[in-house]
Amino acid sequence: MQLLTTKFHIPGFKADAVVSRQRIRRLIDENSSIVILSAPAGFGKTTLLSEWVEHCKTLVAWVSLEQSENIPNVFWRYMITAVASVLNRCGQNSLEQIKSSGTSLIENILIEMINEIAAEGTKFTLVLDDFHVISDGKIHEGMEFLMDHLPSNMRMIIAGREAPRLSISKFRLSGKLVEINALQFRFNTHETEDLLNKIHGLDLTQKDVVSLTKKTEGWIAGLVLAILSMKEQKNKRSFIDDFTGSHRYIIDYLVEEVLSGLGDEIKNFMLKISILERFCSELCRAVTTNPDSRRILMAMEQNNLFLIPLDNNREWFRYHHLFREFLLKHLMEKDPGKVKHLHANAFVWLKDQGGVSEAFHHGVLAKNYRAAADLLGQNAPELFSRSGGFVLKTLIERLPETIVSNNPELCSYSVWLNVLAGDFESVGLLGREVFKKDKTVSGFLSLIKGYRYFYQTGEFEKSIKEMKECLQALPEKEGLVREMGELVLGLSMKYSGDIGSAYEYIKKISQGDDIPALRAISYADILCVMGKLNMAFSFIDTTIEKGKKRYGETLVPEYGFLYILKADILREQNEIGEALKACKKGLYLARNNEYVEIIFLGNLEYARILAADENHEESEKAMAVSIEAARVSSTWGEFMSRAYEIRMQIAQGNMDDAQELIRKINLQYLQLDQNLELDQDLAIPYHKYHLYLSLCRYWLCKKQTRHVHGITDAMIREDLPVKGNGRLIECYVLKAIAYHVENDMDNALKILKKAFVLSEKQGQVRVYIDEGEAILTLFKQALKRGILPEYLKKYIDRPKGSCELRSVMINEFKETFNDREIEVLKLMKKGGSNQDIADTLFLSVNTVRWYAGRIFAKLNVKRRGEAVAFAEKYELI
Repeated sequence: MQLLTTKFHIPGFKADAVVSRQRIRRLIDENSSIVILSAPAGFGKTTLLSEWVEHCKTLVAWVSLEQSENIPNVFWRYMITAVASVLNRCGQNSLEQIKSSGTSLIENILIEMINEIAAEGTKFTLVLDDFHVISDGKIHEGMEFLMDHLPSNMRMIIAGREAPRLSISKFRLSGKLVEINALQFRFNTHETEDLLNKIHGLDLTQKDVVSLTKKTEGWIAGLVLAILSMKEQKNKRSFIDDFTGSHRYIIDYLVEEVLSGLGDEIKNFMLKISILERFCSELCRAVTTNPDSRRILMAMEQNNLFLIPLDNNREWFRYHHLFREFLLKHLMEKDPGKVKHLHANAFVWLKDQGGVSEAFHHGVLAKNYRAAADLLGQNAPELFSRSGGFVLKTLIERLPETIVSNNPELCSYSVWLNVLAGDFESVGLLGREVFKKDKTVSGFLSLIKGYRYFYQTGEFEKSIKEMKECLQALPEKEGLVREMGELVLGLSMKYSGDIGSAYEYIKKISQGDDIPALRAISYADILCVMGKLNMAFSFIDTTIEKGKKRYGETLVPEYGFLYILKADILREQNEIGEALKACKKGLYLARNNEYVEIIFLGNLEYARILAADENHEESEKAMAVSIEAARVSSTWGEFMSRAYEIRMQIAQGNMDDAQELIRKINLQYLQLDQNLELDQDLAIPYHKYHLYLSLCRYWLCKKQTRHVHGITDAMIREDLPVKGNGRLIECYVLKAIAYHVENDMDNALKILKKAFVLSEKQGQVRVYIDEGEAILTLFKQALKRGILPEYLKKYIDRPKGSCELRSVMINEFKETFNDREIEVLKLMKKGGSNQDIADTLFLSVNTVRWYAGRIFAKLNVKRRGEAVAFAEKYELI
């Protein structure tokens, strides 16, 4: 998705055609790090800034914003590119991160850029013009972070039709902020006289100047429009006397006067090109079919007909925003039937020039939905790879459902993006007869079928078959989608119980130095299954570091899986604080991209980390989130979450609750008899082994060891030949506890020694100490016999919860909340309604609702009371 270089062009101005605004320039020149200009359209904000740039002595980076930049990925790319244009060594890595992975962790990208700017040391000013078009909350959040940490060598000027919705009160108090509003922008009588008489030579009396100043309320656009009309009037006094009404009526009157004073050719030309946000002579020729487009454009510029050049060569222009709005309104009223045709012409020219996004925009406005969909479909793989699913989904949603559902590429991506979020309802669209012979649809359909077999129904053999067909059917251009197929194929082989084949396949596709994230997930996961935690940890760190070099901290969402795996290893090695950080990083990536599998796995790991620190209340909440997400995405995932839920109840001594859970799970998933008796010929599906091992723990508490030996022996027989040491150690530990329950200490220590041999090099700890008092008794006996590894000796006494995580969580939560969110939380605590909060903070009710939604998402709650209780508990308020 290319950036438009014209957006970085500082608009020019003719010094002899504008009134010097020295009194306002002095305000901008004050020693302040942030300047905010806010005034309605037509008050001369852009002209003032252009004039200020002409006189300032530092470098200036400029971005002219439009509605199309109200998407985080697009906004930050433009802003960072502007900075890079004046500081050549800054921002390049940040841009690569955003292009590749989006802005889910924009603060990390901004940290890197801020550090680079500070290290560069060169003083410069960043100007963001027309910031009022930016309403996206995530952009506002990133802007607040940047403003909070603005380097000393950087100034920021924000200009727009309204004050930006940012938390700026602290800057007022610190004296770092200058605000310039409409009252200061209004022309006074002296400035109006300069404009009317000195620049335009109207030779008006002082009385006429004062009258026109009052009637326009110093509104510069109104004055300029009045000048254009007065030049054609013989009786200027009469014109001024008749010039009355509010701004709205003044505008309507003057626009009509301007248009009526022009020849038909130029008037019609101006009206037609008002459909364009920016234009050059060739684009104008294509839209208007007028071969003299270049001549007319030059004449419009010479006559000051509200053209603003967007480059130094004066090839690209735009209208003054206000003037364009009213030209477009006039066109719609005069000839609405022609508007679609004009947009259609723009679509064809822009498409041929490679302007995908702009062409698509005009195709939609021309209601040429099929052609717009075809263009978007042809570019969907590249757009998905560069900008992620959010941007593509936003564009797809601008098209009618019937058009999307009949376009093979767009229908495939639309359905696939829904599936990633856990919604399978629209999958049937791909199975229709109309798509039967389309290879792309066939590939996606196989991918989704296999994905569903794996995550939802646990039919792994079917998943393997579908994924192989998917990889054969999907075109090479669908790179990221093919990698997902490889990931699910490898996982399906693993969960089918064929660990050896899964390991060989995943190892084969994971060769090379630059392994894609999805393949890396497969490889790291299988290394953990094989018990090679240190190798897996090193591989994960190396992969993440390579990802950061390419994307920066804002990694693609798939890296969330790697962070969850890293957290699992850290927790197992009893690095609880670091495990929490990795887990939250993984969940953050998932939450911003609606990746439901990471939410289920991440919250499961989060629950285990909290349980390790004996924070059982919060652990149960995280477990509930995991189970709910698993129900949406994964049957076998629910097996896993439920298994750990049983373990948590047992660990807390809640045997009645554990028994009730087992009863329900047995009825639904295991189908054992009421006494939980197992058949002698035991076959344990790999994807249910977590449940069976939780049953073992229940039986151990009941001192019923027969089935414990049966289950662990069956798993040991499966794991030994393929060296599946991850599960093997757990089975050895449970079997040793079973011998201990039977008072057979010799066999208990003999089997435990096998576990020590496998775990010592990997530093595994939680696999032992999570089993409670029984394993600690065995540790003491192992110490007496000299077989307890050195690294486990410090765990000979049961460790208590350290409150380490509470401190980490409090600090992390505080860092993610800005001042305005804390203010809203405090007012929520007082019981204020949305309207009360809006009135207190001078916000709209919708803005308050938006802040509340952000707060609820961060705290993972749904109600105000829960949010306030959570905020008090973690010392936010």
